[in-house]
Amino acid sequence: MNIVLTERLRTAAELVRCSRKTVDVGTDHGYLPAFLVMGGITDNVTAADIGKGPLENAEKTIAKYSLEGKIDTCLSDGLEKISHDTQEIIICGMGGTLIAEILGKAEWIKHEEIHLILQPMTHSYDVRKFLSENGFYIDTEKFCTDTGRDYVVISAFYNGKDNSRDDFYYYFGDVVTGKSESELGYIKKQIYYIKSRYEGLMMSHNFAEAKPFADVLDGVKGKWSELL
Repeated sequence: MNIVLTERLRTAAELVRCSRKTVDVGTDHGYLPAFLVMGGITDNVTAADIGKGPLENAEKTIAKYSLEGKIDTCLSDGLEKISHDTQEIIICGMGGTLIAEILGKAEWIKHEEIHLILQPMTHSYDVRKFLSENGFYIDTEKFCTDTGRDYVVISAFYNGKDNSRDDFYYYFGDVVTGKSESELGYIKKQIYYIKSRYEGLMMSHNFAEAKPFADVLDGVKGKWSELL
């Protein structure tokens, strides 16, 4: 039997390195850990969640596919109770602001061997900004379309350097090409948000707050003028 993942989770699974101790934070039904084990990617996964209900669902999935001993469950607020020898950290299906908060509470993840795989539902800006300003670098970004919405999945590692960038990068990343439908959809969604914020601030005469958005829109004009 095979686990069928949503496109978001499948895209995240493609980034997981083989044979590493892995945690899926906010696991819900535990489908992603089951997929990783059944696919031979790893046999050491923790399915973690802040709620008892989701963990009970995950335990049912583990039992259904006879994956006891390869997947364990952990009641944890973010990464609070996760073993520090974990090498692959997956956080999918949360807002970017919450993902950044979870990462910010776990100093132990600042290690070159740890790989972050992050799929924000919203506010990917906050994820890129946190990573860049806290010693992490983004090595790749993958895009997908799931139930009619376009998402980015971010892969990052720690190098301890100041990797700070400008707001244009935090909104779009530097690997966005717009060549695929998912990338193009993501770009359009970001532009719509930035334009809406800019126009709203200008209408309320908050010119100083509007300027960063204007600067990003200038960058958009230089790269994707046809989308404005």
